[in-house]
Amino acid sequence: MTSMTDQAAVKDYIAKYQLEDELSAAVNMAIKANSDNPFKVIADYLKTLADDEDDEEDDDMMEEEEPPMPAMKSRGRNQQVMAAAVEIPDGFVPPVYEKNVEVMAWLTEVIKSNKLLKALSPSDQQQLMGAFQEVKFGSGDQIIKQGDPGDKFYILDQGTCDIAVNGKTVMKAEKGIAFGELALLQNAPRAATVTAEGAVTAWALDILSFKTILMGKAKNDADFQMKVLDEIDLLKGLDQSSKQGLCSSMKEKVYPAGRAIICEGDEGNTFYIITSGEVKCTKVGSQSEVSRRLKKGDFFGELALLSNDKRQATVSATEATTVLVIDRSTFERVLGSLQALKDASSQGRS
Repeated sequence: MTSMTDQAAVKDYIAKYQLEDELSAAVNMAIKANSDNPFKVIADYLKTLADDEDDEEDDDMMEEEEPPMPAMKSRGRNQQVMAAAVEIPDGFVPPVYEKNVEVMAWLTEVIKSNKLLKALSPSDQQQLMGAFQEVKFGSGDQIIKQGDPGDKFYILDQGTCDIAVNGKTVMKAEKGIAFGELALLQNAPRAATVTAEGAVTAWALDILSFKTILMGKAKNDADFQMKVLDEIDLLKGLDQSSKQGLCSSMKEKVYPAGRAIICEGDEGNTFYIITSGEVKCTKVGSQSEVSRRLKKGDFFGELALLSNDKRQATVSATEATTVLVIDRSTFERVLGSLQALKDASSQGRS
């Protein structure tokens, strides 16, 4: 592959192949599956996107321009040290800690820039926010110790921490730096020691809350998504396995009140399922709305998957609205030809 040093070219390349979206989807699948081997889940997902003709280019990689967190050297597949699997007690309910608006806004921005947590859907992130607890440490306190089991994830708020691997300092952590997040994804011991250099305030998320929230929410989300898909005429001929594959490929988006989700006259290649909020449908030249208000469980834009027609109306959020999005390319990758599905659906009704 030709080297790309121009920043605009890099952004175009990432956008062209939807790299950020696909990598985020892969990590999200591993987290929600509570997998003890997340890298296999991620690799298996990425293999479904691979084109055999591009195999020779697979060695080219682009990394985010941010300070890397320290990592222990690989021990090899057969020598890897694993911690005991985390068992969630029956009846465990994650705690919710009150936070002011400023703290919530700051934590939201930090989470969006974190390699692990930014892969989660907005609603997943929002639920996790409640479980972050403020914790304080004194000078010299070891917040985490290399080799210990991992049980919490921290976001540093005030103060400075020394991060060391095998007794050697590898970086200084300051406000906004997160550490210990691999404990939430892998059953592996701590990769570094983190020590407070003076008074430190941080926000901590325990692994039980993390897994309980995501696993419980994942089941509820899946049940809701399957129920909606069962109501779509186009998809009624699909078996449960195919619908589950479609569910796992949906992407969540949030629109603020007043924002247009689709616009009349635009190209249509996507359909939407509302998970919360409300939308209205309007047309140019019409003084009134052209349909009832759509709410949780309603969907729109599905005809875009069967035709190349322009959008027939503008759909706008009347309040903060969360939707699940399925685009044409994702649909065809998961389920195959849309025309074949349409023909099968037509034959089933004849």
